Order: sequence, then structure tokens, then C-alpha cells
Amino acid sequence: MNLLYLGLFLFVTLLTTLYLASSKAIFAFSDWTFHAARVEEIYLNLKSGSFFTFIAARTFHNTGAASFLFYPYIFFYPWAFLRFILSPVNAFYAWYALVTFATATISYFSMKAYSKKSLASFIFSLVYTFAPYRLYLGGAVFGEYLAVTFLPLLFLGIYEVLWGDKKKWYLLAISGALVAYAHILSVFLSLEFAVILFIIKLITSRGISKDRIKSLLLSAGVCVFLVLPVIVPFFTDFIGQGLSSAKPSISYTMGPRYLLLNSFSAQKGWKLSFMLMLTILTAWAFIKSRRNWIIYGLGLFACFLTTRYFPWKLTAGTPFEMVQLTARYLSYASLFLTILFALGSSSVLEEHVTGRKKLALSCSLAVFMALFSLSSLSVYRDTLKHVQDMPKTSANSTQPAPFKRLRDYNYYNQFNYKILFGAFDYMPKSSLTSVQKQNSLLMHQAYLNGKTLTLSPLIKANQISYQVKSEKAADVDLPVIAYKHTTVSVNGQKHAFRRGNRGTVVVGLKRGQNTVTVGYKASPVFYLSIVISILSWLALLIYLVKFKAKYAQ
Repeated sequence: MNLLYLGLFLFVTLLTTLYLASSKAIFAFSDWTFHAARVEEIYLNLKSGSFFTFIAARTFHNTGAASFLFYPYIFFYPWAFLRFILSPVNAFYAWYALVTFATATISYFSMKAYSKKSLASFIFSLVYTFAPYRLYLGGAVFGEYLAVTFLPLLFLGIYEVLWGDKKKWYLLAISGALVAYAHILSVFLSLEFAVILFIIKLITSRGISKDRIKSLLLSAGVCVFLVLPVIVPFFTDFIGQGLSSAKPSISYTMGPRYLLLNSFSAQKGWKLSFMLMLTILTAWAFIKSRRNWIIYGLGLFACFLTTRYFPWKLTAGTPFEMVQLTARYLSYASLFLTILFALGSSSVLEEHVTGRKKLALSCSLAVFMALFSLSSLSVYRDTLKHVQDMPKTSANSTQPAPFKRLRDYNYYNQFNYKILFGAFDYMPKSSLTSVQKQNSLLMHQAYLNGKTLTLSPLIKANQISYQVKSEKAADVDLPVIAYKHTTVSVNGQKHAFRRGNRGTVVVGLKRGQNTVTVGYKASPVFYLSIVISILSWLALLIYLVKFKAKYAQ
């Protein structure tokens, strides 16, 4: 049955992706330009022979922004590699299909390990993978979109450590690492529910055994080693450097009425599916086990967190403000409620379906979910038909990227606009104190001898050069952000620099023509963290092979 279900997942994935890809266009909304610019930087660096990307030399208006240091990007490499063989639009949709199929597969095997029921796992995977909120994330919000792929495995790992087979602690370590490589904020959100589950364990079991505590600590410790390349830059380049991050605030909450009514509409968005809304309204009638009551409670609580009735104002000034959009909790609501929907619906179906009928039922469910997803995506397709193409703009424009249509022929137009969300993330706070400072960076403005110069950058991977002519010895303030491990050379010779009042590189020049090159050289600790991480993954793989062999006996 596993092969049949995988084939059906592939069928639904290809059908929904081809439906979108046949438009030969992309709607650039929300976080699209932020992530598309990051992928473009990775692709161009790979093209020039550089595997690592540290700063934005070619995109982000050549400001040298270090979003790559502090925002994981490893799962964007497949997208970047696809750019070598496919057009920009097709490369994105091919990557979209890969992530979708991976989500369906991971969801299926995670649920099967938890429930031991194939049909329930199949239903869970279909409903979870093609949930309206996840379909919305797949249009532009790619960090969260990737994290959702691994949430079923993460909570399976938590379950095994707290209630199941504590020897499977490695599931929590691996899944926690995968979420961290996708989206740091999702790690924080997942920890909230992990803490709740830990407290529930203490209450319901009247404590927790030492062996389970050891498994929990072991999984956490191994997870840290696996994600060292994500953690280290925060210690070497962020802490104590006066850098900004995504603005912490709760900027939007939903009303219960909106969530309820919106979930019965056909389109994707900030909502649950009608199947999960029906689960909320009816699940209490057939839940019998304590375990399912816990799952039901977590699903309801996640829904509650999305609404304005949760006292979000009390979180002001706390780390909980990092959530920003409470709709993020819909991913967790979908996860928990889909478990109940799958268990309940599969139990009813299995009472009446056996043999060949089960095969027909599985195919029918796949077709139904495909049609349901196409219905959800139809609004997106309609938008692509009516929205205008993104027009050209100047290379140093301060105009925010508009919500417009991208095709292969105008795909590169987006990179000349100011990135709508995230253009100034992880820059020095001093560079954000005024709009004038921000715009001066976008317009490549340098300051020399009391004059404003508009310079044209010469670009290489992780490196930006400027030709600056000075009539006398003077300091030049370049439109490139200065970080702790930023490097500067003048006329090919390493040169000292300081951070100016824009948070940019300020360097002293001699009279005459000067070539100033600003780059980034990662700390040796960063490369050491990569080595440790790779060795940790290999050691864990060897352990799993031996563990599986021993477990089979």
C-alpha cells in the first residue's frame, strides 16, 4: 500500500503544480521578492563558482545585507540548482512540487508511525499537505512553508520521547534540526507546544522517568550539533553588534467569526479547511481516548491563539511578540485537527470498505483532494490572469516591489525594486533611523569630502567593489553594510575601516583613483561548525543503521 499511496501523492502533487505552472506566471506578493532575491543570489554565486553565500552583493540593491547569515537558506539550493536547467518560472514550480511531495511523504510516514494505520495516514497526509493555509504559504511565505513540511515528524519525535519509544529520540533531533534549517521562528513556535506537551506529560503521568529525561536531553544536544552552522553566526556576528531583526510585534489577529466563515470558502488563505472546521464542531462526540482529547485541546488552543480573544497585548515586550502574525498558529491547528479527522474518518470508512474497495476509495480520496486543491488554487490562477506584469524600474529605485505578475521575460524586473518586506532585516539599527539613510543605501549613495556620490558597483560573489576618485586624502562612506567579519581592501591591499552613522563601511582613501572592495570572510568557527555538523549527521546516520539492524532482530 505504501507504493500506491506514494503514487497517489505524486499524482496530486503533479496535477496541482501543473495547474499553477500552466499559467507560465507567478504572482509576486507578500514575502516573494525577499526569498526570490535570496535564491537569485545563491544561483548567481553558484554560477560563478562560489558555493557559500554570506552577503547580498548582487541583490538587495547591492547593500551587502547579511540575511543569508541569519536566515537559513539551505533548502533554497534545490531551487537555485533548478535554475541551471529550467526557466525562472518553471524552476520555481519544480521546487514547489518537490517540497509538496516531500511534505506528503513525510506526513504519511510520520502518521503511520504514530497511528499504525495506513488509511488514516493517507487521509492525514492529503488533508495536511493540501490545507488552505499551507497552499497560501506556498505562494510566497517560504520559510514557514518549508517548516510545515517537517512539523509532523517533529511532533512524532516529541510523542516518542514523552510517551512512545524513548529509544527513538533521534526523530526529535533530526526533525528539530530540519525545522531550524527552514525557519527559526517556527522553532520558537514549536517549542511553545513542546513545553505544553511536557507539562501535560508531567500532570497526566504524575512525573516523567529519568530515561525519558535523558532521551529528551540527548535529542536536544544532538540537534544543537546538527544545526551549528545556523547557530554560530548569531554568536559571531549578531549578538552585541547592534543589528536589527524582523520587527517584533503582533500586527494582525483574527476574529473567531472570520475564521469560522472563511474556512467554508473554496480559496486558499488564512483559514482552516471545512473538514477541519467540522472536526472542531463534532470531534468531541466521538473522542474516547485521553490521547485524542489532548490532541483536540491542542488544536482548539492553536485556533484560539490566532484570534484577538487571546490576550496578545500582555505579550508586549516579551519574546512572544516575535510571532508577528498570529495566523502562523494555523499550521499547528491544521496538524492537530487533521490527526483527529484522519483517525475518525478512516475508522468509519474501514468498517464498510475492504479488499478492492479500499483501493478504489484511496484513488477516489486522492481525486477529491486534487479537485479540492484546484478549487482553492483557482483564485490564484484568476489573479494571474488579471493582474498586470511587473514593469521595469531603475536599478537603484526606492519604490517598493508591487504585487504584480512575473513571467520569464520580466522575471528580473523585480530585483530593481526595493524588497517590500525584509529589505533592511539584519542591518545595523543605525542605518534604519531615517528614511533618508535607507534610501541612500538603495540609491548607492556614497559620501566623500562633504559631497554625495552615486556609485556603480562591480560585483563578485560576496564582494562589492567601487571606483572612487578623491581630490585629496579623505574618508569615504560607502553604501555597503559593515559587519563584524566584513573585509575591506583598497587597491588590492587589506585596509582598516570603521562603521559610519549609516552602519556602513567608512574607509580612508589617498588622493587619486582608488578601487575599494568590500567583502565578507566568515569566522573560522563557522567553517568548524560546518565540519562538526556534517560529522554529526554522519555519526547519526551510522547510529540509525546499527539501531535499525539491532531493532530488526
